[in-house]
Amino acid sequence: MVPPKVDYSLYLVTDSGLVPPGTTLEAQVQKAIDGGVTLVQLREKTAETADFIAIAKSIHEMTKKAGIPLLINDRLDVALAIDAEGVHIGQEDIDVATARKLLGPDKIIGLSVNYVSEVTKAVEDGADYLGVGAIYDTSTKAVKKPPIGIAGIRKVLSYLSSLPRYVPAVAIGSVNLTTARNVVHLSVVPGRRLDGIAVVSAIIAAEDPAAAAEQLLHMVKDAPYWMSIVPNRSVSAVVANVPAVLSRVRSMSPLVHNIINRVATNFAANVDLAIGASPIMSENIPEFDDLSSIPNCGLLINMNSATDDWINLYQAAVNAYSGKLRPTVYDPVGAGATELRKVGVKAMLNRAHFDIIKGNEGEIFSVAGEISQMRGVDSLSNTPIEKRADVAEALASKEKTIVVMTGPEDLISDGVTTFVLRNGHRYLADITASGCVLGSILVATAIAALEDRFLACVAGLTVYNIAAERAAAQPSVRGPGTFTPALLDELYLLTNACVNGDSSWLDAAKIEKLR
Repeated sequence: MVPPKVDYSLYLVTDSGLVPPGTTLEAQVQKAIDGGVTLVQLREKTAETADFIAIAKSIHEMTKKAGIPLLINDRLDVALAIDAEGVHIGQEDIDVATARKLLGPDKIIGLSVNYVSEVTKAVEDGADYLGVGAIYDTSTKAVKKPPIGIAGIRKVLSYLSSLPRYVPAVAIGSVNLTTARNVVHLSVVPGRRLDGIAVVSAIIAAEDPAAAAEQLLHMVKDAPYWMSIVPNRSVSAVVANVPAVLSRVRSMSPLVHNIINRVATNFAANVDLAIGASPIMSENIPEFDDLSSIPNCGLLINMNSATDDWINLYQAAVNAYSGKLRPTVYDPVGAGATELRKVGVKAMLNRAHFDIIKGNEGEIFSVAGEISQMRGVDSLSNTPIEKRADVAEALASKEKTIVVMTGPEDLISDGVTTFVLRNGHRYLADITASGCVLGSILVATAIAALEDRFLACVAGLTVYNIAAERAAAQPSVRGPGTFTPALLDELYLLTNACVNGDSSWLDAAKIEKLR
């Protein structure tokens, strides 16, 4: 016999120490099962054997009635005593081969793994599934190895995809209502995805375990909007929808939450107002949940620094917004300029999802793990456009995002389609924060066109660059100093023209489909 086919989608791991006052472990587990849990692991590290067996028998009755497996953590004696469907063991527990001899061929044996080397041995030894992690720091278990993050899951899944035998994998380690969606969907690699998530405190400690389980199962099974890509785009079809996006910005007056470099705050606020958006600047973590709850809102993280305090602030902000499926834009300012910034960017992407990642060539190359040349926040690279497109496309595909790479020509890629935009003016490079405020515009257009972030980027970048051309052509503009107010005027005039049904200014758009 072989172990039965198991649905690993929502795997509950118990911890009686987390049960809220006024209820019991058994009651929490039953409610979790009612909410959709597909598998239960009983993990009671401090229980005496007799007590462990008594709890296990009680919970086994629930799981059998629900038709889902019960696994016992580590304790093969308890598993045998109640005839549980299997066990889960760690790297320092009994080995898989011995567990199989004791339990027999028809029981489920799962093994905790962190690295590919551990995966290799687990598969060779015949583990039925793998518990991958810890993904993040967790308070429910003493973690002896550093968290592997989303990047670590991708490495494990990439390896598993190459094997002849399919071995299910679930992620564990601080997987909760904030992190679950990203853990499941950002970790997808060609040919393989996680089979589920293992959850402890998010359900066991919940006031309403059934509701928590239902929400988590939804996050596992239903792909978020940012996983979908519109195929077979044409330039004409995309450009035809630009006026509607810009008109919607004015009618919605979206709230753009700017966490932005100090030098850019005033300029960004004026740009937001010029296009019809409503700016707010806040770095106060206690406000993030309230701000992200406002209808028609979005977030710009324009990286000021990459110290631990700043990274924690950024992660708190993006968790608040992406958790409510609000659009987020990440501008990794100076990403390749220092080792601190390189590490900070890596930490951000290992935990968070952004709808749009926008930067110059050097910044995008650094985010993608490519060699880049930076002097402070300025890119010194001048790579052929085909290579730039390769990097943008690969990063967009990997991070399930839209990449905007600015430069002499601007590139927009969703991982499948890449457009090159050739509008703009050299004065944009001669004024402070011109790149920063573009990110703020992209938040506004993404709020107005969340169902099509690629279109949102084309709309935002096109109106910004054509406004720059028109501003520079004004008789009153003599250089960068007079250019800035003229740019604000043109952004105001062009977006108002769209509201009034005049999109003739788009005749000046220089947009080509590169791929």
